[in-house]
Amino acid sequence: MSEGHKRTYTVVSCHYGDLFWVKHMLHEVVKHSGGRVEAAVIVDQSRESEEALAALPLVTKVLTFEPDVAQIAVEGHDHPAALDRAVATTDFTTSHIMVMDSDAFPVTDEWLSRLDDISLALVPGSKKQTHPCLMVFPVEAKHLVDFSEGYLERATRDGAPDTGRRVGAQLSAAGRAVTLLEHTPAFNGYRGSFYLGGSYYHHGHGSFMAGGHDQYKGFVSQASEKLYRRRVIHGNFTLSTADMAGLFVRYVWRRTRNRIRFALLGPAAKPE
Repeated sequence: MSEGHKRTYTVVSCHYGDLFWVKHMLHEVVKHSGGRVEAAVIVDQSRESEEALAALPLVTKVLTFEPDVAQIAVEGHDHPAALDRAVATTDFTTSHIMVMDSDAFPVTDEWLSRLDDISLALVPGSKKQTHPCLMVFPVEAKHLVDFSEGYLERATRDGAPDTGRRVGAQLSAAGRAVTLLEHTPAFNGYRGSFYLGGSYYHHGHGSFMAGGHDQYKGFVSQASEKLYRRRVIHGNFTLSTADMAGLFVRYVWRRTRNRIRFALLGPAAKPE
């Protein structure tokens, strides 16, 4: 990391749903980067927020692509294709690309000093699968990265790779030194992950709450996510005993209600 202070970064991220997470992410990047993150390229996967995204800090380009029909048919989104297109079509002026999920952001000023030339977040619980909540690599290596590798296999094989899971293997196979970043739990183990020694937070599924996809909205509790958002805004990543009790009650109530709805309405029932 001896040359780390000379690195400059362009954020590449995809937006979906409301603006809460991407707006917070960009504000925190500005706050904690000391000017070394110079730009942000945002893919508007909601395909309706271009003007609002363009007005956010650091944003130099907002991209909108035609949906990747094959990927959407697998799990309802084309996140891998969006990242591939954004990286391939952008002429970067910084030394490094920094791929971030919109619901991930730095929480202290030390985060950049803890990055190596290539630093990739691991999927929690994995020792080799990488996650696009945080991926940093030189611009000159972008041709080695394929976020879509193996993704279509998810249609026919359990455990097939999700977005960017093989990026670490791709860069390692090309002879690059790769630093894999392990997580520690946030919010008392109930939600989210810290990376880089606690200087970087990833919420996970943050866009599911406000997106228009019924399947994904059913993965998270609206009431619980509102609680987490309030905590995040104030930089608080812990839960009180009352918070944990409330989350448990909401979880039981939501599971019970959705099961009743399914029993009454069948597959047409939308989870809430």
